[in-house]
Amino acid sequence: MAESVTNANRILYHDDCLNVLNDELALPTGSVDLIYLDPPFHSKNHYNLPFKGKDKDARPVEAFNDTWTWGSKEDGLIRELSAGPRMRQLADIVKLAQAIETPGRRKAQKSSLAAYLLNMAVRLLPMRRVLAATGSIYLHCDPTASHYLKLVMDIIFGPQSYRNEIIWSYRTGGVSKHWFAKKHDVLLFYTRSAGKNKPHKRVYTFNQSKERSYSTNSPPGFKEIETYQDEYGRWYTMASTRDVWEINAVGRTSGERLGYPTQKPLALLERIISASSNPGDLVLDPFCGCGTAVHAAENLERRWLGVDISAFSVGLMRERILRNFEQLTTDDVLAKGVPVTIADAEALARRDKFEFEKWVCGAIGAEGMFHEPGTRGADGGVDGVVKFYPFRLGQEAKPEYAIVQVKGGNVTPDAVRALKATVDKFGATAGVMVCFSRYMGTVANQRSRDTFSDDSNTYPVIQGYSIENLLTGQPLDLPLYGYRRRGGRITAQSELTAAVN
Repeated sequence: MAESVTNANRILYHDDCLNVLNDELALPTGSVDLIYLDPPFHSKNHYNLPFKGKDKDARPVEAFNDTWTWGSKEDGLIRELSAGPRMRQLADIVKLAQAIETPGRRKAQKSSLAAYLLNMAVRLLPMRRVLAATGSIYLHCDPTASHYLKLVMDIIFGPQSYRNEIIWSYRTGGVSKHWFAKKHDVLLFYTRSAGKNKPHKRVYTFNQSKERSYSTNSPPGFKEIETYQDEYGRWYTMASTRDVWEINAVGRTSGERLGYPTQKPLALLERIISASSNPGDLVLDPFCGCGTAVHAAENLERRWLGVDISAFSVGLMRERILRNFEQLTTDDVLAKGVPVTIADAEALARRDKFEFEKWVCGAIGAEGMFHEPGTRGADGGVDGVVKFYPFRLGQEAKPEYAIVQVKGGNVTPDAVRALKATVDKFGATAGVMVCFSRYMGTVANQRSRDTFSDDSNTYPVIQGYSIENLLTGQPLDLPLYGYRRRGGRITAQSELTAAVN
């Protein structure tokens, strides 16, 4: 039975968000104060998780496939939409996309744009149902489909509920000789109510925010801009936020970086959540990915629910929250649809060992795997890789790597010895054998006795880590690893401070 959402908080669902959105016990009508969704963009790309290694034949794990094709499922969905007068308008938008994409054909069986819009429409419809009367929704998309999605949003929420088309501008590498560099995303901001955009008539939550920037020179004076100088002589400006936001993307050296291919910065999500919700409100992200929205919501003392179709992502999100918020325990972050007991984990390992591998790697913060999920064959003895930072006084922190091998069944002495060989082959520092506790004795008896050290501790090169450890939130026996920073959580403000200093 789904839990009531009355006081629900910190719940992650491993499921298609359509199932959760249509579950009135999980999400009662009008229960959500803010929805942020960053769905696939119709980019026609495959997004992989990166892996640091030397095996040129190894293929990275696929995070998600952003290609859409028309099939029998879409035939059924379009018939459902065509049944009612209001929903027929959505069906008309989908058919228009078919006609534009494949002109001259009576039926585009593989019309990817139409399939994308149809699948988005049937998920946006129940989002209107779950949104509170004072609530808001931000749809994150890109210019390849934003104009079509705006029509879909106008039909579902009403053109009177449209508030802004926000441009998120960022500076990343890559230019083109054939067009101007494409360096922005689009956020479509709608509210559940159609209240006028006037303070005395507004019935939705909106907290005007301020943009902060700094300079060594005295800034010019403009209307609606506040300026002040800090103790170091740096000038700061605070301006009412416009609808073009220049916020840095997550860089390669950012403390936020998880290796997820479409990760969004905390500063972007904190701005949205601060503007359109209040402390204690419920924030929903139905396409959660690596969990930036739920991380930002926790930072800002909002309740939150996240949904993702990937077991890897749900494991990664839960681990991200637990490591950034040390006061929380595994009991505080509920994950549905992924193992929460030993019996669950054993059942998943028996049913699908590749999905089991993905869940384990996500839950311990591994950045990638060598083979695509569901494919068989040699993976070089590597299921994932964990990045960590040994502490050595007077030296810059540099990443080193631990190879992760996941076993859902028996662990043989040869497998343990092979892990050491794999660590040597790839030039890694350590290796972790993840298995059920009943096989930990084999790991302990057969592992190499080699160790490595930093200025804080000595660690085994080969170590065992049990599924029981994972389920209770115990960390690996490694120095600081991944984005984890014990003793202080990552916030957008901490990233800004680091950049300024």
